Amino acid sequence: MTTTVLGESVRKALGALSVAYLGSGTFGETWRADFVDDSGRSSTFAVKLLRPEMHRAHLVEREIGGLRSFDNKGVVKLFDVRDVDVDGRTQTALFCEYIDGGDVGQNCRTNQPTQEQVLAFATALLDAVHVVHKSERVHRDLKLENIILRDSQWEAPVLIDFGLSKSATDSTLTAYPSRIGSLFFMSPEQLAGERARKASDLWACGVVLYIVLTRRHPYLDDVRGLSEDDVADAIAGPPRPLPTDTLAPLADIIMRLLSEEPYERGSARRALKDLRKAMK
Repeated sequence: MTTTVLGESVRKALGALSVAYLGSGTFGETWRADFVDDSGRSSTFAVKLLRPEMHRAHLVEREIGGLRSFDNKGVVKLFDVRDVDVDGRTQTALFCEYIDGGDVGQNCRTNQPTQEQVLAFATALLDAVHVVHKSERVHRDLKLENIILRDSQWEAPVLIDFGLSKSATDSTLTAYPSRIGSLFFMSPEQLAGERARKASDLWACGVVLYIVLTRRHPYLDDVRGLSEDDVADAIAGPPRPLPTDTLAPLADIIMRLLSEEPYERGSARRALKDLRKAMK
């Protein structure tokens, strides 16, 4: 089925004026959906349609419903969770804030930041992660594609795609595929088969910041053809050195977040405090 034909099915299922395909991942595809209500007021949402074999609305509410309570510009707003019928197939739809500006990977290709901008980006990113962790939740899939820059501004990152997010203390969740997260950004403990915890989010932040600063992964050039064991072997030990002209506060934070031992990464709160002190 072409995207155009599928788009018409999605538009009808959502009752939208128009839709546009934004992308897809392990857990479903995301669409921009434009609506006009009876009073003529327009609104736009990013709607993620979850794969029906993995999710149902009542389970998703249990797992990520708490995200509705976030009131932070660095965390995408979740407005509604409901089941919709797409050509006779029931799918759970997450109605989220639509953010224009492109993801971090896209912006790296067209909007390379200065070190000062990377420092501002790091501070705002860790602030958002701190908000999530303070609520005792873990994102579990932080990567370039899951961080949008509001209006393409490096100082305004927004965490999106909480399809993998869970309570840091909840052990009775929907069964997911065995690989939790994206291979390029998975921490050593995740690759060893352990649960993703707050420290795993911090590792992913370290990888993201390294890539934004240097345009390359701290350990790998390509994961194609590599197994999880191969990647685990490759990320053992310290990462590649940062450029010698890297601002000291930025280098310190990145290297700390990429510590092989989870406890050595500290917390988002501590990293945020150090970065804010450096920016004064």
